[in-house]
Amino acid sequence: MKTGINLLKVLGAVIPSCILYFFLIKHFPNTGIARIFALPSIFVVNTTITTMGIIFAHRLNYARAAGMWIMIILLTLVLTVLLYPQEYGPSVATQLWNNIAGKKY
Repeated sequence: MKTGINLLKVLGAVIPSCILYFFLIKHFPNTGIARIFALPSIFVVNTTITTMGIIFAHRLNYARAAGMWIMIILLTLVLTVLLYPQEYGPSVATQLWNNIAGKKY
């Protein structure tokens, strides 16, 4: 039973970055062949971070564990954007920041 709960926690923490994958693929398609290598490696890094969170979360009280899960999900989202490749032009993070700030690049 405990394994099933932990698996649901991993899936729940990785789903936001999978949704972000689809957004990035749709809006930033200029990745070239690097996407073939980057997406699986990003998924492995995010899953590893989430699994490490499960290992350490059971030692914390509820409030700290909830805060840790929020930080883990935010960290996986930031890493997904930072590690997503872009073949030419500015990086994805730079393009997103410029769009939020209203700058043209």
